[in-house]
Amino acid sequence: MGRNGKIRRAPGFEDRAGRDFERLDSAIRSARDVLYSRGYQPIETPLIEQTELFLRRSGGLLSSQLFDFLAPDGSDITLRPELTAPVIRHALEQGGTMHPMRYQYASPIFRYTERPFDAPPNSVPSKRQYIQAGAELIGATQAAADGEIIATAYEMAKRLGIQDVAIRVGHVGLIWEMLGRFNLSERAALFLANHVSDFSEGDDDGTAIESEAIRLGLMPTDSQQSVETQASAAHLLTRLATGSVQLPSAAEQTSRTAEEVVAGLRRKVESDVANSDFPRAMELMRRIARINGDTIPNAARIAAEYGLGDLDNIRAIRSVVDAAESAGVDASDISVDFGLATSIAYYSGMIFEVSATVGGEHVALGGGGRYDGLASALGSDEDVPALGFALNLDTILELNGGSAASEARRKAVVLAPVDGDADESIVEAAAELRGQGYDVFTLFDTTVDAGDVASSIGGAKVALVDVSGSLTWVAE
Repeated sequence: MGRNGKIRRAPGFEDRAGRDFERLDSAIRSARDVLYSRGYQPIETPLIEQTELFLRRSGGLLSSQLFDFLAPDGSDITLRPELTAPVIRHALEQGGTMHPMRYQYASPIFRYTERPFDAPPNSVPSKRQYIQAGAELIGATQAAADGEIIATAYEMAKRLGIQDVAIRVGHVGLIWEMLGRFNLSERAALFLANHVSDFSEGDDDGTAIESEAIRLGLMPTDSQQSVETQASAAHLLTRLATGSVQLPSAAEQTSRTAEEVVAGLRRKVESDVANSDFPRAMELMRRIARINGDTIPNAARIAAEYGLGDLDNIRAIRSVVDAAESAGVDASDISVDFGLATSIAYYSGMIFEVSATVGGEHVALGGGGRYDGLASALGSDEDVPALGFALNLDTILELNGGSAASEARRKAVVLAPVDGDADESIVEAAAELRGQGYDVFTLFDTTVDAGDVASSIGGAKVALVDVSGSLTWVAE
């Protein structure tokens, strides 16, 4: 760019001015009204935090979207990509007993996103700054607390002008409880938990996921191999390692030593033994993610087919749904979906998504859930029960066209002079109108079209003032 070239906004960011700013401001006030009514107190955390705050447990996709950099003092810092971890950090810094605390926020977050792979070279990437409005409830374990958070998110979306609000509820804890009943390594269980949502989408029968598991060495290459055969292989490896059975000279067969060959074979056999239940566990995840109809009873029935016994979190999710309905969510607007997943790794129990249907398309507005282990990951001496949610106000404003904001908008008037000698009269008239609750946009130049100014503001009236102070309202 030359010395006199224009400096433009950074890609993925946008300015808000005039009507756009007013719509956002009104939406924030509407969101805060809902949260104040339920006892949530405002908090504003720094835009910049230590990077480690978001790496301890956030993980997943979020860790790849950080705007992180070195500060002049050499510390590793990040523009906040979400608000839950900063709120928990704040609560821990306050010390004392973690009695139920309720925090609310409506603040910007920052996430780095690339341009789509097929986008033109000079195209602008998707948004990298969003406004989130949400709440965190810290110190409550009851299902009623889960219901409160879900109902608060539901009411907020309604208040912001979204008509067809839908709530989907899942349970990370149930998925882990099921996987814990199988003979799986921690790595294999994590792989399946992270792919639950993939089973719920499209018509994939799991072949692609199975191939990936085999490539990563998580699944026995012969799913019919018996545990007895694996045990025999392990016994043979032991004999090889002790010298009871001799391998041909390593130099004749491979560049590795005999000991290295045995060690590699042992790792392979031990992996197969540890993950001997992988095929059955993967099939269960596929079935659970695709349940239709009466989700909770069907999940219990399927779990029984696999001999998993009584599962605490089956009952827990039923209690959560009942609590949400008691707190104000219409029963027709809430459903259970065990294929629901989140890109943030700290969730440990109930999770939920808030969405709308627009033109037949599903549009996610936000969501949340329970994250009881986050506080200990951030340095607490004990686990602290906590849960929360956040809605994306940018998405909501795009969907509702500002309908909710328009209702709460202040009265506005453009005050224009009839002639060039009305300056003093305009000042006096403006003061009087402000006293009546108007926002007054004063013009002192008769050459400016007051109607154009009113249109740019959006919904403003026009009034003309003459030198005597007489006010004439212009018909809309």
